[in-house]
Amino acid sequence: MQAWAKTAAIGSLVAVIGVVAWVYTHPSAESNPIRAENDTSVTVLPFSSLTTIDDLPLGWEHQLFWMQQPMQVVFTERDGRPAARCETNSSASILTRSTDVEVGDYPILTWDWLIEFPISSNYDESTVQGDDHPARLLLRLEDRQGGTYGFEIIWSNTRYEPGDYFSIGETAHYVANGLDENTKVWQSQEVNLMQIYRDLTGRDDYPLLKSIGIFCDSDDTGTRSIAYFSDVEMKAR
Repeated sequence: MQAWAKTAAIGSLVAVIGVVAWVYTHPSAESNPIRAENDTSVTVLPFSSLTTIDDLPLGWEHQLFWMQQPMQVVFTERDGRPAARCETNSSASILTRSTDVEVGDYPILTWDWLIEFPISSNYDESTVQGDDHPARLLLRLEDRQGGTYGFEIIWSNTRYEPGDYFSIGETAHYVANGLDENTKVWQSQEVNLMQIYRDLTGRDDYPLLKSIGIFCDSDDTGTRSIAYFSDVEMKAR
């Protein structure tokens, strides 16, 4: 086979693999979005209502990565509170919930998390090779013209302070907490989604939150992590 033909064949194979990977990590799912039910708050990730990762209610989805072991998720209790326990061992996946919530009406995102076993790696977390975190929230917002914006709210391993922003490729990261000295105990978090949206996009409109999920991974660094999440809520001002 001539060199150009080999190159074309390899390119076609890579393209096919890319499509398969995209379909595998973004499977179609029936939608049952959570909407606001009162004037003050809405629980967008009600982990306390779940029983097992293998029997998720309509609207939830466990997104897997092609040829990658998933995080292990158990719905349990920690220190007397309902929680999702997420463990990774050179693994990664995303547990998401479809939503349809006006961010302008409920701009404050609140949750508690506990990092029992943090990521320990010599890789820089601002690089692709070091892009692992024991806990993160993955959000997708939509503007009034149908444009979508995804970003992560993360637990930083060693480098960043709360309130910091950084990007890896096209993915923006907002740091809510982190560092080893803050592990082993529950940390209460509150962030302003409207402010993050405006900081990241430069827009001043009022978007919808279309999905939110937990994403724990240690596949790039080949390490291990354990994190707990309490229910995640959006609140009015």
